[in-house]
Amino acid sequence: MPLSDSNLNSLMLEIHNSINSYSNELSEDITYPPGSELTEAEKEELRKINNNSVLKSALQKITADTAASVVFDIFCLIDGVTNPAGEWTGIKLEDMGEDEELESEEMLHDKFYETYGDWQENNE
Repeated sequence: MPLSDSNLNSLMLEIHNSINSYSNELSEDITYPPGSELTEAEKEELRKINNNSVLKSALQKITADTAASVVFDIFCLIDGVTNPAGEWTGIKLEDMGEDEELESEEMLHDKFYETYGDWQENNE
């Protein structure tokens, strides 16, 4: 079933909410790249940002812009207006029927972290 305007709008609004939320939260707990952590020195410097409203605002804007750029690039791939390296046949987003369930191998959020090692190997 084609993606409905209502679901598409809900998706876009949720993405904007996520970008806003994550860019306003300067978390010390990072998950990307997998296996990396902030050093104690980095954490200490991040804590200092709360005392500098100009620097904090700039960092929030940079973080939001970076996140939005990545999302935009993903949508360009889905829309087929840009192609990744290798063979590319495109992607089609559809609404799920009420009786449908996704198979675990279709979970993009899991695949994202699972493929980091492959990306890293290809970019050494």
